[in-house]
Amino acid sequence: MDLRRVFGAAVSGAMIALIALPAAPPKARPFDSPLVLSPSKDERLAQHRPVTIDDLMKLRAIVDVQLAPDGQRVAYVVSTPNLLKNEHEAALYVVPAGGGASTRLGETVRIFNMPTPRPQLRWSPDGAVVSLLGLVAGRPEVFGIPVSGGTPQQLTKAPEGVFGFEWSPDGKSLAFITRDPMSADEERQRQDKSFVIHADAPDRATRLVVQRADTPSVLRLLTPSTEYVDALSWSPDGREIAYSAAPRTGFTAAYDARVYAVALADGTRRTIVDRPGMNTGPRFSPDGRLIAFISTNGVTDVMATRSLTVVAADPHAPALRTFILDEAWVNEYVWAPDSRSIYLQANDGTFGRAEHMFEQPVVRLSVADGRAERLGSGPTVAFSIGVSSDGRRAAYKSVDARAMGDVVVMDVASGRATKITDVNPELRELALGELKPVKWRSFDGMEIWGLLLTPTGLPAGGHLPTLVYVHGGPGGGFTYGLFPQFMHIVPQVDPYPTAAMAGSGFAVLFPMPRGGAGYGEAGQRMIVNAWGEADYKDIMAGVDKLVADGVADPDRLGVMGASYGGFMTNWIVTQTGRFKAASAGASLSDLSDTFYLSEGGEFMIGYFKRPWENRESYTAHSPLTFADRVTTPLLIQHGDADPRAPIAGAWKFYRTLKAMGKTVELDIYPRGGHVLREPMQQREQMRRNLEWFTKWIE
Repeated sequence: MDLRRVFGAAVSGAMIALIALPAAPPKARPFDSPLVLSPSKDERLAQHRPVTIDDLMKLRAIVDVQLAPDGQRVAYVVSTPNLLKNEHEAALYVVPAGGGASTRLGETVRIFNMPTPRPQLRWSPDGAVVSLLGLVAGRPEVFGIPVSGGTPQQLTKAPEGVFGFEWSPDGKSLAFITRDPMSADEERQRQDKSFVIHADAPDRATRLVVQRADTPSVLRLLTPSTEYVDALSWSPDGREIAYSAAPRTGFTAAYDARVYAVALADGTRRTIVDRPGMNTGPRFSPDGRLIAFISTNGVTDVMATRSLTVVAADPHAPALRTFILDEAWVNEYVWAPDSRSIYLQANDGTFGRAEHMFEQPVVRLSVADGRAERLGSGPTVAFSIGVSSDGRRAAYKSVDARAMGDVVVMDVASGRATKITDVNPELRELALGELKPVKWRSFDGMEIWGLLLTPTGLPAGGHLPTLVYVHGGPGGGFTYGLFPQFMHIVPQVDPYPTAAMAGSGFAVLFPMPRGGAGYGEAGQRMIVNAWGEADYKDIMAGVDKLVADGVADPDRLGVMGASYGGFMTNWIVTQTGRFKAASAGASLSDLSDTFYLSEGGEFMIGYFKRPWENRESYTAHSPLTFADRVTTPLLIQHGDADPRAPIAGAWKFYRTLKAMGKTVELDIYPRGGHVLREPMQQREQMRRNLEWFTKWIE
């Protein structure tokens, strides 16, 4: 589930043996290879061992997948934590679409990994070259890596680096996004240390640039310095480029983005979509007649549905058609080669309600009538969808309930999906626990869902020490996967090692209260001017259900969460003493601080208006107001450079609780943002949380 909403994980950026971990995943074996011996379930469980934090920090994550145009090969990039270097290293592989051994390519290229790998894989139109972003002198540039095994070539030399790129249809040119260089005056000021940051001063523009693939030194600017381009798409005939851009930068800039097109022949620029709200990520249909993009349909609101909209590319036929898909949040999409349908991945809405709200299937949308069809089956989560030029095959990263994800190739006609990689075979040796959907009725009868993780080989009788993990957002949520909130990025950013917690005997409840994903836009709006009210009651009703069912021991409960989950953790310990320990990461304690200090503060207006317009409510819904009620030992964790939930709130809550004689500790992570990106810090944060709950919950 894409969690890139207000106070969830950043879209937009692992910890114990001190040795460099190998980047190469083992060679793939046939997914259905027979075993010589077939031990019983009990025998298999006995062979498994509990998961440790060391295990989690050795796991590899697929961060990008791209199917070759002819559908015969799949390129993918694997990220591996390197504790010695304290960074996540990435490696490129190509595997036959029918399965077989993976081949590593481009080993001399350091794939862009600042702060974590973002390769942006692209095949050249002829399928001979895989291109990606590699690092040159600390900046990202496009590299072309021949599939035949030839020497990688640096294809761009942008002074400020490349942030996104696409091949022209004929493969002779590249279009990319880069930032304007510093002015001579700014360079001088930086050199003599007189440079000053002026509040709200415009950043240097992000521009759309075109160059010949074989002439990286000749750049042609296509957009004005007043625009900040965030995405682009070539027309099939190569005569025009559609792009989305906003007139400013910042956390909320996407809600001012419009869609434009620029002609390559003379640079003529025209507006395709000009309306309020988010209008971003345009893509031409293969026949060139239509342009699709993700939009909030004229609404500038973090709670507004992000649907898929299609507009005619012909300037004389600008009619819009929006596919709301029952309030689904579209995260990524790709056109079918015949331009009649679109393959997409979304959360919430269509195929994302009730027991399916933890899934993100591949969905095929008919452009003619808006009919949506789920492809494949089973509770899985899909990312990085690509389709072959003949439309017969799709490839993507697929994540099961207790997995890190592998490359899957789907026969589109039948919907049959086949796993063709095995990047973490060691998972078969580990007792990963069982993760399944659970539901309960809240105080007002509303049906609430969550995931429940229980230890492997759960003994009869239950009554387990139980941790409640509250997601970020508020509009975020959980999916299937070994790190249920972060399978869309390098997952070790998760502060809470839930698999290791299950290995230590804890059950973990991942509730999905109202206000988050899974209940549509109306469900998100249920907590407007009411954080910590019904959403808190939804969570506690889930705890009550687990206690009543004999799963959770009522005397051994803990609660944790980061971002909005950190707010809710702080709130919960001011409302009840039922929990024996709590851990709040990247948290909020004074909601007015969130408006004044956060990069996302503008979105507080949608929930609470401005602080001076709604003083009483800001105070009434801030954990800081009720700090005197806290009896639960609380661990506060915060990055000292968090722009989304500034550290001031952590300090205020800590100092207040400390002055009141409460049991509280504050851990500050240098260089840390809203999530931690450095493997050594990630390992330490996970270790600290496991230690904290083990200490307080016997």
